[in-house]
Amino acid sequence: MIYSIFEKLGLIQFSQKNKITIAFLILLMILPFGWMTQKGFFGYVCALLFLLSILQLSLNKNRNIFFKEKYNFLIFFSFSAIFLSTFFSQMLRANFHIQAYDGPIRLILALPILISIFQLKINFSKVISFTLPLALIYIFLYAILVPNDFYGARLTNNYLDPIIWGNFSIILGFICFASINNDDKKLLKTYKLFGLVLGITMSILSQSRSGWLAGIFMAITWALINFRNFSARKIFLVLAIVSSTLFFFYLTLPIFRIRVDSTLIEVMSWINHTQPISSAGIRLTMWKMSWYLFTLNPWIGYGEFSTLPVLNDLYISSFADIDSIQTILCCGPHNEIASRVLQYGLLGLAGLMLTYLIPIYVFLKSNHHQSKVMGIILCVGMFISGLTGEMLSLKASYNFFAIFISGLLATTLWQNHEQK
Repeated sequence: MIYSIFEKLGLIQFSQKNKITIAFLILLMILPFGWMTQKGFFGYVCALLFLLSILQLSLNKNRNIFFKEKYNFLIFFSFSAIFLSTFFSQMLRANFHIQAYDGPIRLILALPILISIFQLKINFSKVISFTLPLALIYIFLYAILVPNDFYGARLTNNYLDPIIWGNFSIILGFICFASINNDDKKLLKTYKLFGLVLGITMSILSQSRSGWLAGIFMAITWALINFRNFSARKIFLVLAIVSSTLFFFYLTLPIFRIRVDSTLIEVMSWINHTQPISSAGIRLTMWKMSWYLFTLNPWIGYGEFSTLPVLNDLYISSFADIDSIQTILCCGPHNEIASRVLQYGLLGLAGLMLTYLIPIYVFLKSNHHQSKVMGIILCVGMFISGLTGEMLSLKASYNFFAIFISGLLATTLWQNHEQK
């Protein structure tokens, strides 16, 4: 009976009707509920998905079909790009740190999951569109009921920085929005729109300014993708709603207005040299240091942040305060691009960009709207959020991106294959 239910919902086109396949699909449905809730739960689900995918591939007679796909090499390259750039940079510097591979290896380990979703013809985008709004409710309730003891009024869970928590909240919200199809019933559209509203609300309560910036870019991206699918009137209406909502938030929500105003004041104070030590000021100083250090060693980087030559450099001493220096040595420059460049040079930058750009390229070549839009929104949201933070700095973040992008790519590929 469970087979017929999943097939009727359009979640899978069963080629293998066995318990492994059912368990694999159920874990994919559970997956969003483990994200940003109980610590470690998401990782355990990912590990189980990996083990089941290996078992499923070993039993599948058509296990090699994925390797005949047009984009398989590009996808393999994308998933290994950060790992390879890290390896070659460390090799050229003759300075190896095994801990640097703990995150990137998770992208490579997600490949069997991608291949399994492709071979089983699981509609991952539809699975996520059904479960994600409900999962966001659970994530929100978890943050309220298990409050953090460090960040005060800023909403997050008991182990994540509110910036990261808020960034992922708004990304998940926009993925809900991107999953809306024209043929969805009104109730289903309302359900998915609720996911967007909740994701935005959670991001506002976390006071994550980088998430708000990502939200603007994700909305613009959605409009550009849908330019041919919707009338100009509808797209203009959506962008007008987004702009009006931002203006409404600014007028009515003190936490939103204070964070926006403080950003402008801090940036202007840094430019005018009146108050360089602030949240935005420290970031800007670290980015200035990062650019200078990059010009000194652009190709292979410096390795660990603690080894950056910032303490005795006369030029850096002429503008950098001790807080900025200590922060960059401890935690990096709070910018994904600057981080990769400092650690691994242009090799690191290439690895990061290929990780995002190759999936976007594959999605753009697809005619299947739902997985395409969801995948591009995910990549854009992750990249823009990473401009003022480091989205791939945590093992959990790698797990999240690896599984979600694997599922969306696999769905896109098998649907394209069916169309031929």
